[in-house]
Amino acid sequence: MSLTVILSFVVTTIISALMIPLVIKAGNQLGIVAHMNKRTVHKHEIARIGGYAIYLSSLIGSALFLKADHQINAIMVAGFIIFMVGLYDDSHDLSPKVKLIFEVIAALIVIVYGEIYIKGFGYFPSDAMTFLSGVVTLFWIVGITNAINLIDGLDGLSAGISIIVLVTISMTSLLSGRSDIASLSLILAGSIMGFLFFNFHPAKIFMGDCGALYIGFMISVISLLGFGYNASTFFTLGAPIIVLMVPIMDTLIAILRRKIHHKKFSEADRGHLHHNLMFKLKLGQRKSVLVLYLVTFLFSLSSYLYYYNPTAGTILFIALMIMFEIFVEVTDMISRKYKPILTIVNIFIDSDKLPKIKFLDRYRKRRSPQKAMRDHLIIALCFLLVIVGVGYFMTSKDTPLPIKTETVQSPYTKSGDSELLNNIYARLDTSYKNKDEEDECQLVAAYFVCDYYTFVDKKKNEIGGVDYMYSEMVENFSQYAQTSFYSYKNQYPELEVLKYNIISYSPSKVTIAGLEDNDYYNILISLTFNEEIEGLNSTVNVTVVRVEDRYYVCGLDNA
Repeated sequence: MSLTVILSFVVTTIISALMIPLVIKAGNQLGIVAHMNKRTVHKHEIARIGGYAIYLSSLIGSALFLKADHQINAIMVAGFIIFMVGLYDDSHDLSPKVKLIFEVIAALIVIVYGEIYIKGFGYFPSDAMTFLSGVVTLFWIVGITNAINLIDGLDGLSAGISIIVLVTISMTSLLSGRSDIASLSLILAGSIMGFLFFNFHPAKIFMGDCGALYIGFMISVISLLGFGYNASTFFTLGAPIIVLMVPIMDTLIAILRRKIHHKKFSEADRGHLHHNLMFKLKLGQRKSVLVLYLVTFLFSLSSYLYYYNPTAGTILFIALMIMFEIFVEVTDMISRKYKPILTIVNIFIDSDKLPKIKFLDRYRKRRSPQKAMRDHLIIALCFLLVIVGVGYFMTSKDTPLPIKTETVQSPYTKSGDSELLNNIYARLDTSYKNKDEEDECQLVAAYFVCDYYTFVDKKKNEIGGVDYMYSEMVENFSQYAQTSFYSYKNQYPELEVLKYNIISYSPSKVTIAGLEDNDYYNILISLTFNEEIEGLNSTVNVTVVRVEDRYYVCGLDNA
C-alpha cells in the first residue's frame, strides 16, 4: 500500500474530526436534531447533520489526492445531488417517492456519463448487454443507497460497517493495481472515521440522511470500480454483494417482513438486525454494534479470501449464511412461523422447544423405542455420508493428483515494468493457468493498450504491446504506429497510462484471412493518462482472436 493511499485516510480522518464539533453546534442552533419516538433508542435530542462533515471532508480529500476524470466527475456530481437531497430531508422531511426520483437521477448520471456499470453479461449481444447492465446497476445503486440508510439505527453502526466495507474495497482494488480507487475508498473511510469518534455509543451526533444516503450511494458506486476484477462475474457481481451482505439481508428481510404483515416498505419498525440483537438477545447498544462489526468483517474476509482460496472463501460464506438464517428464525425477524432450518433440526433432536412437523410428531408417538433407535441411526449414518461426500469432493477438487507434476507455462511475456502492467500480467498469468478464458481475453487486450499508450521507458524505435499482437500483423502495425501515435513520443516522453476500465466485452464479426473459423472478441476500454493531451482519444476498441491455446490482438480502433 502506497504512502499516498494511507495519507488520504489519515488526512480526511483529521479534517472530519476537526469539523464535527462545529457541525454539532450548528445542528443544535438550527434545530436539525433527532427527536425521540417509539422506535428510537436515544434518550435526548441529538444533532443529525454529521453527514455534512463527512461530505465536506471527503470532498476536500478528493481534491487533494485524486486526479479528475469523467468517472470521478460523474461520481462527485451525483454524490452532491444525493447529499443535498439527504440534507433537505433532515430539515424538511421529503417523501420517499421524491427521494427515490433523485436517487435514480444520480444513478443515471453515474451510469450514462461516468460509464460505470456492472460487467459480467458478456454472453449477451452487445446492445442487450449494455441495457441489462444499466438496469441491474440502477437497482444496485438505489438498493445499496437505501440499505445503508436502513441500518443507521444504533450509535456507530452504519459508520463502522461502512468503514469495514470501504477498507475491504480498497484492499481488493490494490490487488488489481487500482490505487486511485483505493484512495477514493479510504478518503471516504477516513471521513467516516473522524465522524465515528463522536458517533460511537454514547453518540454526540448522528449522520442523518445527508450522511447515510451519501455514504450508501458512494459505496454502491465505488464497489463497482473497486473490486477491480474486470472480467470476473464473481468479482463484479458476487464480491460486492458478499461484502455488503449485512445491510442487503437486513433490507430484503425488512421488505419481506413488511409485506407479510401488510405494511408499507417506508413504514419503520423495530424488526431490524440491530433491534433484535439489542432487545431480543438483550446485548445492549455497544455489544450489538460490535457483533455486527464482526459479522461484516467475516463476510468481507470470505470475499477477500476467495481470491486466494475459493474453497475456503466459499466454506466461510456458507457457514456465515447458515448462522445468519438460524438467527433470523430464532428472533422471528420475518415471522413467527418462518423456521425451516429449526424445523429440520428438530427431526434429529426431537425437542419440544423447537417447531415440529405434525405428521412426524404423530408417527413418533406410535413408534417403539427400538424403531426410534433405528431411525436415529439411519439419520446419523446419512448425515455422516453427506459430510464424508462433501469432504471427499472438496479434497479431490483442491488437491492435485500425485502424477500431475507438470507446471503450466504461460505463453505470454512481460514487456513493461510499471506497477499497472505488473498487476495486469500477474492476473493474466493466473487466468491462463486457471483456464478462465474470458478473463484471459480481456487482460490480453488490457495489457496491450496499457503498454502501447505508454511512452515512459520506451526505447527509440520500440512499440509497446506488439508482443501481444498476431505475428503476421506486427510489421504493418509497427509502421503504422511510428507514423501516427508514436510520432508524438518525443513531444510527450513521460506519457503513461495510470488505469483502465473495461466498458464492454462481446463477440466480434471481424475475421482474418486463414483464421475464419477462430473466435474473435471486441473489448471496449477506457484509459486514464498522467497528463492531458488535446485530441488523444481515451476510449479504444481492441479486437482479439484466439489461436490455439492463447489470445492475440488483431485490431485497434478509436471508439
